[in-house]
Amino acid sequence: MAATTVNVQMQQRRDTASGWTSANPVLLSGELGFETDTKKAKLGDGSTAWNSLSYLPGFAVSAYPLDTADIADDAVTAAKLEHTSVTAGSYTAADITVDAQGRLTAASNGTVTLADGSVTYAKIQDVSATDKLLGRSSSGAGDVEEITCTAAGRALLDDADASAQRTTLGLAIGVNVQAFDADTAKTDTTQTFSAAQTFTAQSVHNGGLTVDGPYEQAAEAVAALDIDLSTGNYFTKTINANSTFTFSNPPASGTVGSFTLELTHTSGTVSWPSTVKFPGNNAPQLTTGKTHLFVFITDDGGTRYRGAFLADYDN
Repeated sequence: MAATTVNVQMQQRRDTASGWTSANPVLLSGELGFETDTKKAKLGDGSTAWNSLSYLPGFAVSAYPLDTADIADDAVTAAKLEHTSVTAGSYTAADITVDAQGRLTAASNGTVTLADGSVTYAKIQDVSATDKLLGRSSSGAGDVEEITCTAAGRALLDDADASAQRTTLGLAIGVNVQAFDADTAKTDTTQTFSAAQTFTAQSVHNGGLTVDGPYEQAAEAVAALDIDLSTGNYFTKTINANSTFTFSNPPASGTVGSFTLELTHTSGTVSWPSTVKFPGNNAPQLTTGKTHLFVFITDDGGTRYRGAFLADYDN
């Protein structure tokens, strides 16, 4: 039988959404109902009223391209998403770029930057035991290591200041060690003493003084006629008129003090302190135009000086 072509124009049942809701008809089985204002459609089953029917999938379309409202929640699968240039995989501390649609457009392994002072003590790895310091005892640069802190080291670390640390070490100044003095004498260098020195007798902790080599004494020129024993042991003086000498600042009684006077005698007489005693209790007779040597010794604080002389050397 030959096919017959019939030209038919179909017009579906239609109304506004509110009209359908108000009328709430029961569509025939297979009958299509169309909402003219929402562009949605329902298909009847011959028994279910309009308001209880579901809309046909794909008919809830407001326009083309689709509006967001036309897509059901969770309806778009990952396969439907447009590809980006990001390579699938796991990233460490990722450095990512997100576009306005929320898509990842770039990703790479990044670095984590911690703000200064942001790591608390609780976040630092625990040490293995008490008395451990963090540092590095191995040679060269490298990972931080544990360094054992001894009890002695800990005692120093918790001292409040350098003075307390010296006490901990048994080096208290003035108690265990002598305080620094730039004038303190050394035993292996030449010494210049600017003040009187006292050397302990050898019987007391091996003191005393032993001189091996030349002993030098600066010659002190006497300006006036007073001989100050605190300034030296050898004095020089030239006189050309009658002169009376005095002696001052002898050592304390019980300590021997002695000095030599080199006297150039141009003219005049010489008189001595009453405390000076020469042999025979007679002062020497001196010749002018000569040089004389005198030695004086006292051991009682200057109460008495015993004098000896070598007179009349040619100048």
